[in-house]
Amino acid sequence: MGDRNGSFFWVGDGDDQTLSPVKHRRKSKSKKLEFLGWGSRPLIEFLQSIGKDTGKQLSQYDVTAIINEYVHTYNLFNPMKKKRVVCDERLHSLFSKNSVPRNKIYELLNSHFAENKDSSEDDAMYDSDEYEDVNVTYKKQKVSSLEKQAPSQKKKALLSSFAAIIPENIKLLYLKRSLVQELVKHPESFEGKLLGSYIRIKSDPMDFSQKNSHQLHPVTGVKNVPGVSGGHEVLLEVPNVVKDIPIRMLSDDDFSKEEVEDLCQRVKDGLLKRPTVVEVEHKAQTLHEDITKHWLPRELAHLQNLIDRANEKGWRKEYPFLSK
Repeated sequence: MGDRNGSFFWVGDGDDQTLSPVKHRRKSKSKKLEFLGWGSRPLIEFLQSIGKDTGKQLSQYDVTAIINEYVHTYNLFNPMKKKRVVCDERLHSLFSKNSVPRNKIYELLNSHFAENKDSSEDDAMYDSDEYEDVNVTYKKQKVSSLEKQAPSQKKKALLSSFAAIIPENIKLLYLKRSLVQELVKHPESFEGKLLGSYIRIKSDPMDFSQKNSHQLHPVTGVKNVPGVSGGHEVLLEVPNVVKDIPIRMLSDDDFSKEEVEDLCQRVKDGLLKRPTVVEVEHKAQTLHEDITKHWLPRELAHLQNLIDRANEKGWRKEYPFLSK
């Protein structure tokens, strides 16, 4: 099912490129961080400054998502280089940089987690802002930035546990609108089944960089709010979408390969949490019966339509004079 062999190691294009000047990387002397429980002082203070509860440990993926949401909220993208984030006072206190690559935020957080402390001390740390200008020719190596850090065995084991973002895996976790409408009839199990699943909604019409009409999103929260005509309405929370999603806005169609590729790119960019093999397997087992029960009647009806059409074509071929 999931690709257990490091499916999230990103590969460069391997092309030779010459830049003038190219910045030559040099080692920086990393300052020793003070830790307040599970996170560094700069990280804990940043999270507290934006109103996040730090009493319970957050994962590195969760903090990456929080920072990305913060960047979007305050529009901190470099106007000339959209893939870089301009650090305001809060982010500068965290990263000690004037700007950072958007897709490197997850990696930059490594040293801020106590659980990474031992392995991060062994890694070669480089400061991307402390460069010397040199005219050189370089070749992009066919290795990921994660591999360049020469991770410990513990890190390698962790990375290899990530599930591949491919149609075969997403299909196991994808819930159509009509299925969600059935699941909501069972409130005792509804939230548990929705959290960690994927839904499909229309793309933001103001996002001109989005080529697909729809996008896939992981469900990260479920809300019950008062309905318009009494009762209550269920809203779904998804990352990087300002408004919560009512069930009626979900798509009831199949997703496309291009939409999965877009989902994968957002994971690579650090905009979404990377699912693990364990998470995918557990959620797939939870949803398997419901997805199968929902799919089977539709598939049988579709097959019956095909049979009827084939019979009709055969009937017309055998008795052409009756169809005139």
